[in-house]
Amino acid sequence: MTEPESRAVAGAARRQLVTSAVVDARAHHRPVTSHPPRRFCCDEDLARLAYDGLNAEADLTRWRDGKLHPATRELIEVLRSEGVDGARVLDIGAGVGAVHVSLIEAGAAGAVDVDASREYLATARSEAERRGLDGRVEYRYGDVVELAGELPPVEIVTLDSVICCYPYLEPLLGAATRSRPRLVGITYPRDVWWMRAFMRSFNLRHAVRGSPARYFIHRHAQVELWMSGAGYHSVHEGGPREWRVVLYRRSAGGSGYAFTERGVHELRGLSGPLELFAVDAG
Repeated sequence: MTEPESRAVAGAARRQLVTSAVVDARAHHRPVTSHPPRRFCCDEDLARLAYDGLNAEADLTRWRDGKLHPATRELIEVLRSEGVDGARVLDIGAGVGAVHVSLIEAGAAGAVDVDASREYLATARSEAERRGLDGRVEYRYGDVVELAGELPPVEIVTLDSVICCYPYLEPLLGAATRSRPRLVGITYPRDVWWMRAFMRSFNLRHAVRGSPARYFIHRHAQVELWMSGAGYHSVHEGGPREWRVVLYRRSAGGSGYAFTERGVHELRGLSGPLELFAVDAG
């Protein structure tokens, strides 16, 4: 989802409730099933994740104009308050690079930018160079789940408006925490009814148009349970009305992923986003 969409989502959700009835009627006569692949390892698959890269220049302009999404601004400020001096950052789905560039400018040693969009990577690289940060950022094209084993260890990981674009939460969080970072910052949509209504309408409209754009709302309880099992606890939870901002810190003595049998059962019971990726119109 682009930044203007997320800012206007509360009002748009209500308007889309009316629009969705029309789209539902069209979808009834036009099959639009399009299940996501289990792996995103080639350009065709990565295009499903990178559709918003076409908005890279517009996103960069908003950043330069001081109009970052409130959730992004909050994530940056919370991380700064925790201390970033000398830290290495992994910015997953970094977009134009606002988060990791801001952290480097605040004292972080460097960053790895992993993105499925070549457009975003090119724009982020150009902006970092313009700010005199050439050589401080490593750019990697692809799905972080596929690349996780090749990435260097880091102290801070960020996923700013990323899990709402990825269908499989557990592999994504597993890749994010693979190197046991000290801090993990995540922003994502709140799992409330009007956001679910917006998401369903968004997915239907784009499916009917043949667009790869899809939007997911993962349960907050699922994120919390997974991060707890991975040895992390929440030290900040905030965000604007429609978006959640959570910062996790590695728990003392926390090592690896270890669920009890009950925990595994609970996680499986919560698995999957609140709405299906595809609409079966049959």
